[in-house]
Amino acid sequence: MILQSISRESQPDLALDVLKDKIQEEICGRRFLFVLDDVWEENVESWEALGKYLKVGGSGSRVLVTTRSKEVAEISSRILKLGTRSSMMESPYFLEGLSLDESWSLMVEKALHGKVPQNPNVERTGKEILRKCCGVPLAVSTIAGLLRSKDPETEWSLFSENDLTSISEEKNLTMSTLRLSFNHLPSHLKRCFTYCKLFPKGCKLYVQPLVQLWIAQGYIESGDEGSEEMGLHCFKMLWWRSFFQEVKMDKLGNIETCKIHDLVHDLASSLTGAKILKISDSSAPKNISSKTRHLAVMQGTRVGAGYIREASKSRTFMCHMPIEKSRKIIRYFRFLRVLVISLERDLLYWRSPLKLEEDSWLLRGHNRQDSELFDCIGELKHLRFLRFSCQQMTKLPDSVTNLLTMQVLDLSLCSHLTELPRDIRKLVNLKHLYLDPSVKLTHMPKGIGELASLQTLKKFVVGTRTSGDVGGLNELNGLIALRGELTIESLTNAVPVGIYILKKQLCLKSLVLKWNELHYSCYSSSTNKDEEILEKLCPHPNLKKLEIHHYGGLKLPNWLSITNLVEISLAGCWSCAYLPSLHKLPSLKKLHILNCPNLKGINIENAEEEWPCFPCLSHLEILNCPNLTCMPLFPTIEQKLFLRRTSSQALVRTMIKKVAPDTEERMSSSYTWPPLSKLTHLRLEGIDDLESLPEEGMHNLTSLQELLIFECPRLASLPQAVKHLPSLQTSNIRGCPQLSTERCSEGEEEDIISLDFQKTSMGSGIILPETVLQPAAHSSSHFY
Repeated sequence: MILQSISRESQPDLALDVLKDKIQEEICGRRFLFVLDDVWEENVESWEALGKYLKVGGSGSRVLVTTRSKEVAEISSRILKLGTRSSMMESPYFLEGLSLDESWSLMVEKALHGKVPQNPNVERTGKEILRKCCGVPLAVSTIAGLLRSKDPETEWSLFSENDLTSISEEKNLTMSTLRLSFNHLPSHLKRCFTYCKLFPKGCKLYVQPLVQLWIAQGYIESGDEGSEEMGLHCFKMLWWRSFFQEVKMDKLGNIETCKIHDLVHDLASSLTGAKILKISDSSAPKNISSKTRHLAVMQGTRVGAGYIREASKSRTFMCHMPIEKSRKIIRYFRFLRVLVISLERDLLYWRSPLKLEEDSWLLRGHNRQDSELFDCIGELKHLRFLRFSCQQMTKLPDSVTNLLTMQVLDLSLCSHLTELPRDIRKLVNLKHLYLDPSVKLTHMPKGIGELASLQTLKKFVVGTRTSGDVGGLNELNGLIALRGELTIESLTNAVPVGIYILKKQLCLKSLVLKWNELHYSCYSSSTNKDEEILEKLCPHPNLKKLEIHHYGGLKLPNWLSITNLVEISLAGCWSCAYLPSLHKLPSLKKLHILNCPNLKGINIENAEEEWPCFPCLSHLEILNCPNLTCMPLFPTIEQKLFLRRTSSQALVRTMIKKVAPDTEERMSSSYTWPPLSKLTHLRLEGIDDLESLPEEGMHNLTSLQELLIFECPRLASLPQAVKHLPSLQTSNIRGCPQLSTERCSEGEEEDIISLDFQKTSMGSGIILPETVLQPAAHSSSHFY
């Protein structure tokens, strides 16, 4: 982990001596800051070995260790201080709690939504409650989450008088505070929380599968169409009470991941007893109770089938075992609602479907398929959630379609799967079908369109034929409950249909349409067909993100004017000459146009007097579109502007032209800054017609942090304003042979940038001295 953090690259399994040598090579003589967070290692020999690895660091190097163990603090301080020549470690610093005023500020934010109460009695009562928390942030957050649902003027005082008395009786303040908060939870939230005992400490939990597990166990009513919305609400209720932390969002603003604090995990373990059991070699009880209802067998645990048989009434079984043992054990479990089984490398239930992360908890095992195992699984009539991992499996046995109560079928780690079950239409209750993003399915089974409850199907593959057991594009017409993301692949194989396919999927937010990559070689014969198919794939107006890859039509359909679109990507549309009026989309923030060599422009009406603008575009990439010259202006870009092998005309117009009056009306009222004044990253590469950047426009780039200019053969001068960019941190210019001291901006009496031309190992380039660019003190410039 240390080596990976230094090199920013994943590291293979290496012997300890090799790792030591590589680490010492990386840090030898270099000053470093090394942070070890939440450490529990109390083995003196381990600390001594670490000290030896780090002693080659440069003078001024520091190690920061955080721990809740006084012994760890003393050991690490003593050994690292003596074991390194730079005396990196000082005496332990014992963190004090929050002050009463700081605690009150945190409570106001958590319990009162940041609004300071006008009634002084509320503050007085609140601080009386906080004195019991002794400044421990987790305790304050927990109590604040509990008080969030109570009236501060009438119920806080009752809480202080009745409920807080138990805290003073406990030695462990934080644990007693957490237990108090747990006692106030409704019964269904208590079950949802304690179920999390099955997951390892410190793991990253993906919220959507977690909610689906709760639903599968009946903690949240699954019959209701809004059960997952209710499950997400339950998660938020626990989050607000600090039972979950480090909550992260995805790109669409949905809650994606979270973690559980170790102390909170300990609370869950202390509350459940034998009912919820997680078995590992280090924590395996002598016997399993017949009262166990939820069971997880961790990686590498050596237990026999007879040992686990005692838990045969379990509703949950999560295991990583050899296939023979798995088959024997599953026969005993007749009441299972959740089954998670891994036959090989897997991240099990705490990783997200469709996401692999190098730093996650990996499992290893067998690589084989056994139809007898699925015969056993097919007999589990109560099963609602099945996650199965087997990289070598190419076809899912048909016996899985006997599971008529199935709601979630997760095959996201079956990357070699080529075929889904032929009778998949029998899974009438299926809501989520997860597939590996790289899975090489040849087609979708006929009848999949009958799964009217299916909400998650992130990949739909069009087969080469539409007879027998192969479903056609029209199967999508029946999947009206689809939501989130959908990718339709191999549209080259599609047969034109007479109906609109995606009009009814009102919860679909992201749509990716892919023709075959080499499809452009036969565009002349497929142009009309592609246009007809794309026209019938018109999505619901709620769509926010659209990608089109390797489309062979000459024009894009009129439905591309969907007003809710936030992001559009067009790649490999070789035959398109003009795009629709994308600047009329009021919500468009990101636009990517890649590898469209025949594209000439975006339709602009009445552009002779004033060029229209994108109203709120904040990210623009145009790559390998050499003929694209007719383009609306983009003054609102904030994040990134990347142009490669395209015309510079739109950029120059944007920098020097004023915003058209009619465009100002369409823009948000917050647009009061000059064009590109919010831009932070600008990259220009292979722009053949770029001769100079306008002085007046360069003055506006007050937020620019990164300036990259590569391989622009006609660029002969840079404006005076370059050296006055206040936010510039990184600048890199190379491959611009015309840029020399003999060429400067028109009207300048002397060289404005004093450029020195030189040859380097990286090719021709320029060096701009410090007197040319005067960025902020923390910036760095690189010129080759």
